[in-house]
Amino acid sequence: MNLNEYKTIVKNHQSEFDFFKTKIFPIVMQWEGGNKLHKVSGDSGGWTLWGITWNNWSHLFSNFSDFKDTTLEEAAHIAFVKFYLAIRAEKMPYDTKLYYFDMAYNVGASRAIKIMQSCAGVTADGIIGAVTISKMQNVTEACLKQKRESYYVSLISLKKFLAGWLNRSNSVFNFKY
Repeated sequence: MNLNEYKTIVKNHQSEFDFFKTKIFPIVMQWEGGNKLHKVSGDSGGWTLWGITWNNWSHLFSNFSDFKDTTLEEAAHIAFVKFYLAIRAEKMPYDTKLYYFDMAYNVGASRAIKIMQSCAGVTADGIIGAVTISKMQNVTEACLKQKRESYYVSLISLKKFLAGWLNRSNSVFNFKY
């Protein structure tokens, strides 16, 4: 999929994208470094820009220079399609959308879906089907936070990131748009 295809998908969800781009993405960018190209030792994603990691998403770009030239608008399109829509954040209660998306952007869509499913009281299989969708409105931000932080604590081999992850979790949890 190329960026033009992302733009087409966004047009089909324009009002939700507008909400995402103005209310959610800017908050998450405070934790992702925004337009500062960076690489953190021990982070498997490698080079990161706008929260998009080169090691995981290089297939979206023609080369590393193309990646380095990613604009905020392009990053928002990618994040919206690959994460926000992929985790079905639009089906979540209004007050959980930011936290749920941030969790997915930080721990991955599949892990975030499983955490959400656990909070929804359905089988945590990482697949959002009709049963999961029917229960998503029951998910609370507090449950997501508790299970996200438990997941972080379980990652013993990545303990050096724990304090930062918990700070991020608390900051996003306490943010109200």
